[in-house]
Amino acid sequence: MTPLQDLRYALRTLWKSPTFTVVALLTLALGIGGNTALFTVVNAALLRPLPYAEPERLVHLYETKAQAGDFSEHEASYPDFLDWQASAPAFASLAGYVPNRVTVSGREGAEQAPAAVTTGGFFSTLGVSPALGRFYGEADDHVGAARVVVLSHEAWTRRYGADPGVLGRSVTVDGEPMVIVGVLPARFHFAPLSPSDFWMPAGPNASSSMLQRRNLFWLRVVGRLAPGVSQAAAQAQLAQVAERLAREHPASNAGSGVRVKPLREVLVGQVRPLLLGLLGAVGLVLLIACVNVANLLLARSTGRQKELAIRLALGASRGRVVQQLLTESLVLSVLGGLAGLVCAQWALEGLLAAIPALQRAKMPYLQDLSLDTPVLLFTAGVALLTGVLFGLAPALLSSRPELHGTLKGEGHGLVGPSRRRLRSALVVTEMALALVLLVGAGLLLKSLLRMSDASPGFEARGLLALELSPPGDVYDTDPKALALHAQVQERLSRLPGVKGVALVSRLPLTNEGSTIRFVVAGRPVPVSGDEPEANIRAISANYFQVMGVPLSRGRAFTEGDRANAPEVVVINRTLAERLFPGQDAVGQRVRFTFAPDQPLREVVGVVGDEKMGALDHASQPVLYTPMLQDAALNVGVALRVDGAEEVPVGLAQAVRSELRALDAGMVVGPLQTMQERVDASPWMFLRRFPTLLVGVFAGLALLLATVGVYGVIAYSVGQRVQELGVRLALGAQRGQVQRLVVRQGLGVALGGVALGALGALLLGRVLQSQLFEVSAADPAVLLGGAGVLLTVALLASWLPARRASRVDPAVALR
Repeated sequence: MTPLQDLRYALRTLWKSPTFTVVALLTLALGIGGNTALFTVVNAALLRPLPYAEPERLVHLYETKAQAGDFSEHEASYPDFLDWQASAPAFASLAGYVPNRVTVSGREGAEQAPAAVTTGGFFSTLGVSPALGRFYGEADDHVGAARVVVLSHEAWTRRYGADPGVLGRSVTVDGEPMVIVGVLPARFHFAPLSPSDFWMPAGPNASSSMLQRRNLFWLRVVGRLAPGVSQAAAQAQLAQVAERLAREHPASNAGSGVRVKPLREVLVGQVRPLLLGLLGAVGLVLLIACVNVANLLLARSTGRQKELAIRLALGASRGRVVQQLLTESLVLSVLGGLAGLVCAQWALEGLLAAIPALQRAKMPYLQDLSLDTPVLLFTAGVALLTGVLFGLAPALLSSRPELHGTLKGEGHGLVGPSRRRLRSALVVTEMALALVLLVGAGLLLKSLLRMSDASPGFEARGLLALELSPPGDVYDTDPKALALHAQVQERLSRLPGVKGVALVSRLPLTNEGSTIRFVVAGRPVPVSGDEPEANIRAISANYFQVMGVPLSRGRAFTEGDRANAPEVVVINRTLAERLFPGQDAVGQRVRFTFAPDQPLREVVGVVGDEKMGALDHASQPVLYTPMLQDAALNVGVALRVDGAEEVPVGLAQAVRSELRALDAGMVVGPLQTMQERVDASPWMFLRRFPTLLVGVFAGLALLLATVGVYGVIAYSVGQRVQELGVRLALGAQRGQVQRLVVRQGLGVALGGVALGALGALLLGRVLQSQLFEVSAADPAVLLGGAGVLLTVALLASWLPARRASRVDPAVALR
């Protein structure tokens, strides 16, 4: 027979066994579809070239401190960036950028919009061309230059109806008129920035201190390597530049360095281990699917033993029979791959739907997911590989029937013990793989629950929060901003159900905000770059009370801590233990180093640790200043209400009405519970999403393993009908027969548990870095997974056992 004849015969054979074919195809479609969907994401995030010109030459730069710590890697100062530009020919170009939020005024009032401030060479460094008009360049990026702005394609479409006449129009941003000069391409994205409506040059839009101070680190830097220059060569060149700057500017640059990283690593660094882990997990599901189909083929071969024996008796070689059986397996796998593409498309839609919009916006490579050529080639490869995986062993075994007995109709033809051992081994394997996934899902779930129960350092129950951005052109002095803040607190405190209102320059759990370097009075002044550093927050006097942050030592701020009073600070416990181990921090004095004329500030209190970022990260040092001495315009507002687990009905509208009445130009963010803010955070997503997917994979693996156990026991019962009939005829009770069959199923399951426990322990070691307060060898999770597996094995064995106990001895012994 030719390969084409083999193909036609395989199709006819599968068509004659519709139940077997449908079950096998569904099993393969689930396994292949899941792998295809995950590979589509992996391909977009890790393998597909970045959407810029010659992306392999793009890198990201960080300024570093000599000493490792919480803030050892950070943004650059603008003067340092200019020196890098001028003194590092290893780079064809360097550009800076920083995320921003701006207030856009229009006919319908003011609204806050995401924006980006960049240096003039940003777009040329990336190698991007405008969709309309022009980009701003170096000529637009200096103090005093005309105010210009570039629109994102989405903002151009949404705000201006994709009107080509938008060029030259004026838009009021942060109280300043700006001229629209260009529009970005539709598919442009830059993952370190959230999608931004407005793009503006840094020179005209940054304060003089931001542009002049070497010890103000705010600019993120991206660079394009010169042709033929390696990352290592560029790193070495920048190290020389950093050494020179340290000599020339010791007050700001001593101990500072530069670190160069590939841009792709910066874009997908956090999600890389997540995606690879999920791809490994869904790969285990595919293995289980292959094992299940192999078992189906073995069971199906029972009815074909006479056909195969006749082929061999007529002179067909064993290799020829194996070829025909493998052809059937490959046909199944190809059809399963086609069905898997449909499942993959559905799975992709489900994956994207499970990702919150805020997180999806920060992963722009997810915006254009499609089953493109690399994905189709991957699917084809997986389909062919699975065809060989699940088809080879059954084909080899089925090609060895005992000819004499089979052709005479005496016996079962196939080598019984070998076949039974193979089927049992396959089920043990899929039970083991299912246990590995169950334990992995259990560890991730327990870790997620532990993190959800972790204390954020304040009383989250009954705490609501929003963000407030008053127009900067109206409140352009500290007294005006402070007067507005006082009115905000007064108005919101009068609302029904509100027990307290506090303000802070940056709400906790956002992983955002500024840091400050300082020195301790009475101690030797450290080398520049080695000074202590901490997060800094300006707060209202009642902040700790409203938030429920415990006071450990000293006092909190009062209304007397004003601009004309002695300057004071409060520090958190982590900072107190680092700075003053075994000492009383209260009464110590510190001085900020960003300017030489900074006064000494007395530490008047020590409070508990608020989490500035993720709950699963160690507490960072925090230094608080009174807002009356350190005014901030854009603030977070915390409202304490009566134990609400959700925003009370009507309160959100009342809060917005009060603030709009106070100033119609004020941008008011949504009022949310603290739990809602936690749920929307990227670090919670990176915990919850893999837990959800691995849980789904584990459930699917458990279902397939259950089907496998049922198939093996049901097949065994079918082969032992005469034996069971004899047992019943000799007086065995039906319960004894049931227990005999169930013991067989549990024996297979126990083998799977023993093997799977080893795999689960190895998986736990791999997952250890992703776990929070959970051991990789957590006995409760391991025993729980084993218990679930044994329970479903018991249930899967019970149905065949029940049927076995009802065998009629008279019929069985005929």
